[in-house]
Amino acid sequence: MKTLITNCYILDMVGDIPKITRKDILINENIIDIIDENISIDDFECQRINAKGMLIMPGLVNTHSHAAMSIFRGYKDDKMLMDWLENAIFPVEEKLEPEDIYWNAYLSCLEMIKSGTTTCNDMYFGMDKTIEAMIETGIRGVVSWCITDDSIKDKPEKTSEFVKKYNKDKNSRIKVLVSAHAPYTCNPDTIKLCVDLAKELNTGIHIHLAETQDEARIVKDRYEKSSTEYLADLGVFDVPVILAHGIYISDSDIALMKKKNIKGGISHNPISNCKLSSGICDVVKLRKNGFNVGLGTDGIGSTTTLDMFEEMKTAAYLQKINTMEPTSINAYEILKMATIEGARVLGMENQIGTIECGKKADLIFIKTDKIHLQPENDVCSNIVYSANGSDVEMVMIDGKIVMQHRKMTNLDEKDVIRHVKKIAKRLCK
Repeated sequence: MKTLITNCYILDMVGDIPKITRKDILINENIIDIIDENISIDDFECQRINAKGMLIMPGLVNTHSHAAMSIFRGYKDDKMLMDWLENAIFPVEEKLEPEDIYWNAYLSCLEMIKSGTTTCNDMYFGMDKTIEAMIETGIRGVVSWCITDDSIKDKPEKTSEFVKKYNKDKNSRIKVLVSAHAPYTCNPDTIKLCVDLAKELNTGIHIHLAETQDEARIVKDRYEKSSTEYLADLGVFDVPVILAHGIYISDSDIALMKKKNIKGGISHNPISNCKLSSGICDVVKLRKNGFNVGLGTDGIGSTTTLDMFEEMKTAAYLQKINTMEPTSINAYEILKMATIEGARVLGMENQIGTIECGKKADLIFIKTDKIHLQPENDVCSNIVYSANGSDVEMVMIDGKIVMQHRKMTNLDEKDVIRHVKKIAKRLCK
């Protein structure tokens, strides 16, 4: 089936200078086929969308999430990370049933889609249920079973099974990675197991890195190395990596990673890092040193919101404060982190992240005729500093409209909310 979008103002995210053009977009099945002025097509079965009054840009890419943690929104807030995990989160997680994970992940997928995210990179356990939720909601997902010393069990086997099921299918919206939780929860044998598995399956590794000072101290005490040195010595950087957080990465760590010429990049999670007082990732320095830096939300428990527009503005503010220089990063660079740079972190830059012919039709339609988005002196600045997820009017993923007029197509949102409320009532009293 073909789809013709007319009256488009397109922010394509191609190149280092923002370009907004008025053109039409012709989509063939799930691929962007033609971008041109006044496209004419005689196919009477072609779906037609009039995008008057809307800006079209690539769907946002969430490079680090824990979708099934949606029931932890507002649960025992305002604690330090280790205290929060050990005394609030872990005891409840032990009681999660497979269907709980399904409904929790379902709610997160809905929230992401309704705020403009079309791709997320998710690590947790029970990921087969998260995959079910992703498939039903229509989001594009990169997933991994989170491996720790205490919870290896069947996770390597599950990872292998689902890599074979999804990764070889070019039309699948689901891709599977290997995941080691973090340097402080994975001993050398566990890390090596994950590296070997990633090499065997020809995939990457998703891992937390240098998130807190506690982590830095624990790893230094155990191994007399920084977290980055610990992972490097165990071969983690020999495969593509998605490094979540990256707050405590020293200049020597940066030099080490540059020497390793790592593929993938860092996922910056600004709101989670602020809420947990973890610290500020020096995004400006990392980008100047040639690293891909994407944006992520982390899990709802620590970030409270999956709205990537909120992550964008927070990321911008933090870098300006961190450097004490308002020109250290601009709105368009932040938008790139939320789109094409995020795609590069996931190794998906040839499929998503920009609006170009040959790429997947993952598009979001933003209503720009709202009071808080006027006047349009600088559209990129408005999107980053003024917009929010509720300004997204329509979402297309893989060529299919999954949200229109702010309503999910063919999904009962209220039913999902009812299920999650029951789960929270049972587990989070």
